[in-house]
Amino acid sequence: MKRFTIHTEKHEAKLRGFAESAAEAEIVYINRICKKRNGCVIGFTITGYEEFCELLLPLLLDIAEGENPVYGQSAKLREMARDLRKTQIYGKELRRLKHFISGNKGLHIEGYVTFRMGEFREKLDMLIYSLVKKIKFSNE
Repeated sequence: MKRFTIHTEKHEAKLRGFAESAAEAEIVYINRICKKRNGCVIGFTITGYEEFCELLLPLLLDIAEGENPVYGQSAKLREMARDLRKTQIYGKELRRLKHFISGNKGLHIEGYVTFRMGEFREKLDMLIYSLVKKIKFSNE
């Protein structure tokens, strides 16, 4: 068992939903939930390490997609971006997350998505770029 804390400033509802799902699945015990003026902090005791990472990664991917201005505005494009989860990038991100959690006591959601998920965010940008090129060539 490992104690772990997750902090967010913008995604409190998603974090609380994740915490409830993880607690119901008995992957974690919730030690504390603190509402602060600059966000929300939830402390966990992780009982199922692999399952915790597998449940947390989709939350982080959703946030990365939602923070991209193009995907944030288009449900159709977000659905297309979900296809990236069937590629090697998903496995890479899962390994990175497991490594991060094994060596740290806490995770700041916005910071992790911005700084540690750069390759995934780059793939999202490349997907948009390729779609724009296809549209541009089909209109010519």
